[in-house]
Amino acid sequence: MKKVVVVLFALAIIAGGILLSIRLKHRGSLFILSPIELITERVEKKKEPLFPETINILLLGTDTSINRRNKGQGGFNTDTMILISANTRTNRILLTSVPRDLWINGNKINALHVVYGEDTLLDAFEQVTGLDVQEIIRADFDQFVWLADSFGGIPVTVERSFSDYSFPNFTDTDVLTVSFTAGEEKMTGERALTFARSRKGTNGEGSDLMRAKRQHLLLEGMVEAIKQPGSIFWPMDVDNFYSVITSRGIYTTLTLNKVRFLWDFYKDKDRYEVESFVVDGTYVYHPGMYPQSDYHAWVFVPLEPGFANLHADIKAKLEGTFEYPSDLNNESDQNENTSL
Repeated sequence: MKKVVVVLFALAIIAGGILLSIRLKHRGSLFILSPIELITERVEKKKEPLFPETINILLLGTDTSINRRNKGQGGFNTDTMILISANTRTNRILLTSVPRDLWINGNKINALHVVYGEDTLLDAFEQVTGLDVQEIIRADFDQFVWLADSFGGIPVTVERSFSDYSFPNFTDTDVLTVSFTAGEEKMTGERALTFARSRKGTNGEGSDLMRAKRQHLLLEGMVEAIKQPGSIFWPMDVDNFYSVITSRGIYTTLTLNKVRFLWDFYKDKDRYEVESFVVDGTYVYHPGMYPQSDYHAWVFVPLEPGFANLHADIKAKLEGTFEYPSDLNNESDQNENTSL
C-alpha cells in the first residue's frame, strides 16, 4: 500500500532548511483569497493564471553553512531535492525525491545547480519527472536550523530506531555518534538537521533513499510546528512572516501573489491527500564504474530511456489511478528492497 499522510501544500512556504523558505520579489498589502479565486486571478495585466492545474515547486537544501563558507567553500551541492506537486483538481499532493547521484545533463543531479545554473537543474527535474517545475525554494544548513527553532522545534514521528557512528559534527572537525529512537520526538533545529542529513545509519537507514524519506517526515512535522505555542510565527501574520523570512537570505522565485495562494492551502489541508515518493531501484540502477562502464564515479542511470515508466507512475499518483501492489504492506517495504 502507498504511504499517505495528511499534510498540506503550504509546506512550500513554511518548511525550511534542507527544504524551504520565501524570498518574495515584490512587497505590498496582503489579503487572503480562496484557492478558487486565486487560481483564476490574473497576474498584473497578463491573461494568465497564477498556477496551472498541477503546481510543482522544487525544494532545495544545499550542503553549505556560514562555517563552511568561512573555511573557503565556494560552491555547494543540492543534496536535498524534493519536488512538491499538487493536483488542485484531484486534491492529491506528491512529494518526490530523486537520488543525488542520478546522472543527467552531463553530471550528477546534485551538482547541476552549482556547475551549470538553476535552469539546468530545472530541466533535469522535468526530464526525470515529466512535470513542469514552476518555482524553486532554496535554503542552507543554517537557515533550516533557524527556521526549525523559530517554530519551537519540529514534532517528528521517527519510524524506526537507528544509530549513525560517523556523522560529521557541525564544524566538520570530527565525527559524532547520533541515535534516534522510534516514536515521537520534538527536534531542535540541529537535531532535525542531523535527522535529515544522516546517511550511514544502522537498521536499514544507511542510504540516501532512507534519508530522503526522513526529510518528508520533517515536512510533515513542520506543518504542525508552525502553529504550536513556541512558534514565533503563530498566530500567522503573513506580513511579519514575509519580513522575518526574507531577512534570513533564503531564496525563492515565488512572487507575493503566489505566496498568498499557497498559504491559503493551510485551512484546507484536510482536503488533500499527500504521498511520500522516493525514486528507487524500480526506476534507476548503478551501471558500474570505469572501465566496466562509461562512468568514473558512483552514479545511477534510468532503467529505461527517458524515464517513461516513472513519468507514467507520477502522473497516475497525482490522478489517483496508480495501482499499488496488493502483496506489499507499504511502499516503504518496497523501497527497502532496492540497491539505493
